[in-house]
Amino acid sequence: MTRRPAFWLWAVMCLLGLWIAVRAMDAQIGEFPAGAVAGLVLLAPVLAAGVWGLRRLHPVRPRPLGYALIAVAWGGLAAFGTALPANAAFQAIVAKTAGAEFNADWGASIAAPVDEELLKLAGVAVLALIVPCAVRGPLDGWGYGALVGLGFQIAEDFLYVLNTIVLTGGTQDANAAFFTFGGRVVGGAWWSHWAMTAVGGAGLGCLLGRASRATAALAFASVVLAMALHAWWDSPLLPGAALLPVKGAPILLAAVVAYRLARRHYLVRFRRAAREETARGVLLPGEDRVLAFRKWRRKERWDVPGGEPRRLLTRLRTAELDLLEDGFGGLEPDPQAADRLRAEIAVLRRRLEAARAGPPRPGAVPPGPYPDTARPDSA
Repeated sequence: MTRRPAFWLWAVMCLLGLWIAVRAMDAQIGEFPAGAVAGLVLLAPVLAAGVWGLRRLHPVRPRPLGYALIAVAWGGLAAFGTALPANAAFQAIVAKTAGAEFNADWGASIAAPVDEELLKLAGVAVLALIVPCAVRGPLDGWGYGALVGLGFQIAEDFLYVLNTIVLTGGTQDANAAFFTFGGRVVGGAWWSHWAMTAVGGAGLGCLLGRASRATAALAFASVVLAMALHAWWDSPLLPGAALLPVKGAPILLAAVVAYRLARRHYLVRFRRAAREETARGVLLPGEDRVLAFRKWRRKERWDVPGGEPRRLLTRLRTAELDLLEDGFGGLEPDPQAADRLRAEIAVLRRRLEAARAGPPRPGAVPPGPYPDTARPDSA
């Protein structure tokens, strides 16, 4: 990844966003350290649980942790930090053109959807440039968009902790942190930034996976929808904590519908690819069903003796999953990847059969050398 310019763009933008955010919050953190620590203690487990849950939402195998952390870091550092001056500048323009009173009511719902959604969705595009195979369709776009939004959401919640401490007079730091946690996380996390960016990311994933006029139109429509949902949430309509579920329901519903459609699209392509590879003889009959469910693959591994047989089975299933997903698209498709994966699957299958058979009998001819092309365990 470090050989790609997009990686260094990601690193520079994360550092820039961190520098901007620290400059904006360092005075409050220095003045109210107890509240800042309380906010971090409350939000860190939420971030960890969110990353775990969003990775596990993939129907076949969890998204790689490294890719997920790249997305979260972009949202929490690059997008959040650069959004602070961008929103301030945008709202200053709104105040000059429409008046300070209008900006106080509607400025956030005009500026934030444009600045923040574009900055967050840029993280999905940057990840696709860093790792071209990471975003191959709407399901990948949905997942990584949700992770970018989660990072942004946690960073914004921490800022709200500090702002609440100031608004309450700076006398009850910990209470302000708990109050913000209850309102922003318990009451509003179900339909916040992760859901908005997931909707836009699903359409963007279609375009990044396979560029065409239709996918470009779908990506544009999904980004506009994400901005509209964001504008609705930030608008002064339906004020009050009691109406939060009513106001947030359309955002959550849009995210769930987008996920279900993306998941169905993925599984249709996955099963079609599995049937084709079974017909080729690359997959054995019944392996397509094992590959489609994580729990069956876990059970299968436990039914195999530990040590080399289990490691070979894990590598075999990983190679088979990579083969089935190879034709899904991406920014840089490799026309030779499928043939390489088929050859690797054949080698791993022979080695697994030999390992299951046990050590060779005295005087038996040992099997020929096979390339030890180790693959990461993503199965």
